[in-house]
Amino acid sequence: MFFKGFKFGANRFSIRGFLAAIFHPIMSSPCDAPGVFVPNEARFSVADWRTVISNNELSKQCQLEKVIYCKCIEGKEHEFLLFHFRHPTQENAEAVLVSDRIPEDRDTNNNTDDNNNNNNNNNNPSNNNNNNRNSGSSSSRRMQSSCIVSPSVGVTPACDSIFTTPNSIARVPTHLTKTYGKYNQLTELQFTSARPSAEQLSMLLSVMNQHSQAYDLYQHQCYWYAHTIWKVLKKTFPDSFETDEAAGRSSYCGLTIKKADSVEEVYNEFCLERRNAEQREADKRREREEEAQQLRMEGRTEGQAEERARWKAEVEQVRREREEAVRRAEEVERQKEEAVRRAEERVRAELQAEIDRMRAQYERHAV
Repeated sequence: MFFKGFKFGANRFSIRGFLAAIFHPIMSSPCDAPGVFVPNEARFSVADWRTVISNNELSKQCQLEKVIYCKCIEGKEHEFLLFHFRHPTQENAEAVLVSDRIPEDRDTNNNTDDNNNNNNNNNNPSNNNNNNRNSGSSSSRRMQSSCIVSPSVGVTPACDSIFTTPNSIARVPTHLTKTYGKYNQLTELQFTSARPSAEQLSMLLSVMNQHSQAYDLYQHQCYWYAHTIWKVLKKTFPDSFETDEAAGRSSYCGLTIKKADSVEEVYNEFCLERRNAEQREADKRREREEEAQQLRMEGRTEGQAEERARWKAEVEQVRREREEAVRRAEEVERQKEEAVRRAEERVRAELQAEIDRMRAQYERHAV
């Protein structure tokens, strides 16, 4: 069979994806890395996601294998990124996360809250109701992405979020189509020797949100969000490999959309945040080492005290044994002296008795 040029839906065919679709249902997917490898679909604000990742060592170590730049081909041509993670201990386990920027409104907040509640109640029988709300969230997201050409009066807060997808990689395209509508994968960024960790990506997304918390139609929209993250990752990991770029990025109906040029600024802020995070981690590590050293010193002091007590006990035992030996020797000597005394008394008594007998006999003879 000739597969060159073959496409399935909006996604290019790949042997890897084909094999994954066959073998993934057979393999159990881990659910032990919160925020990355989870049992159910979950949506987080980038701030909440960073908290979730930083609180779990396994989550922090998940490695980003590649990023895919996606663009909707319907509506207002929304753009978003797919992050493919590998599990730190199970190499064959893969998780796909999605991140984008849309304008924030009450519906978005409510849907986000519902999804977060769903994450905290994965074993709750009411999950069916939550799943229904998730479907509503998907429709809402398509509607929100259409706001890109509908500027509102005043400042509109940006909703920067990241969400997990079904554990089955084969189901991801269908899930994304339900969420965004039809879309294309424009280009792919693969990481080879050095790979970003989930912790580092959470820092970058947080820096992006802090850099611009407002959704600005002509500066900080979804195009800016996806483009800037992509460029900063390439700059931070220069050994990464980018596939040939398809046309259409940061454009609507073929027209290039203006966006802020913030790559250098965000890169510098990201580097600073990484240094600060490393310093905080080093401080925590130093505190743990100092605490361990203090415990060792206390243990050593306690050990020395125990050693001194043991030495004193041994000295006291030797002293008592010596005193007991002297006492026993004196007792033996006393017993000897007593035996001699008794022997002498017995001899004197016998002599006196003999003298008395002889005297009595003499007196009888004299009479």
